[in-house]
Amino acid sequence: MLSRVADSLFWLGRYTERAENYSRFIDVNFNLSMDLPPGMAEQWQPLVAATGDEVRYHELYKGYTRENAIRFLAFDPENDNSILVSVTKARENARQVRESISKETWEVLNDLYHFMNNAVKRKAWKATDPDQF
Repeated sequence: MLSRVADSLFWLGRYTERAENYSRFIDVNFNLSMDLPPGMAEQWQPLVAATGDEVRYHELYKGYTRENAIRFLAFDPENDNSILVSVTKARENARQVRESISKETWEVLNDLYHFMNNAVKRKAWKATDPDQF
């Protein structure tokens, strides 16, 4: 295997894993926030801090709201670690090594890429239910 192919496969896996981890972070935090007692503030700041992107978040947003945190972590093209950017980078690495991955792998990544980009263009995600976009 060429080092170029190995490198692309490594980063394909890394970006896919990052997108999956971020989606899990958001899902768990969102579901936990539904169980908070009345009057208790949601905790989005620790989630952004855990990703290591707090400085970038403050450059783009003022305050930690559910909507801002989800947009930043999932859909913001200005966040190099957002789910959208990770899926885009994973797809680009997959495109570079299409001959080394299965047709199904390429199709799933390509479909996910288009799904995410179309959702962003339509502004289809809802801060009240991040599963719906």
